[in-house]
Amino acid sequence: MNKKIVAAIGAVLVLGLAGCGNAEKKDTSNKTSMNNMKMDHNKMGESHTALTKAFQDELNGFTKIEQDVKNKNFGDATTIADNLHNEFHAAILPPLKDKKGTAYAEEIHGKYDELQDAIKSKNPTKIAELIKVNRDNLHTVANILGVSIK
Repeated sequence: MNKKIVAAIGAVLVLGLAGCGNAEKKDTSNKTSMNNMKMDHNKMGESHTALTKAFQDELNGFTKIEQDVKNKNFGDATTIADNLHNEFHAAILPPLKDKKGTAYAEEIHGKYDELQDAIKSKNPTKIAELIKVNRDNLHTVANILGVSIK
């Protein structure tokens, strides 16, 4: 009888310990899941901040191009347009493609190419027209992507 009691107590202890182990694993997995959610939220916030900065850089760059063209400094205007084009490719184009599709994104992108061509051909009238188009496009794209710009 003593052996049965000891075996029963042993079984209860083993089952009790096994249950505690599972509870800790669940708690750990919940903590891990919560930490992953926080990291994802932080990444989204950082990504959104970077996207907001990219839009501001683009808008500021257009203003600088206007100033350079006014001063007939087409070399600097070309450099800025190239940099804006690269930043557009890196920061704005990928989420735009994800949200609206490649055809729409490439239509917007084409206006950047046209602006670069107008600057290289030193055509102030066309440059002014394309800066307005690109600014308008940026505001539209910002709304699509949920980015607040001023």
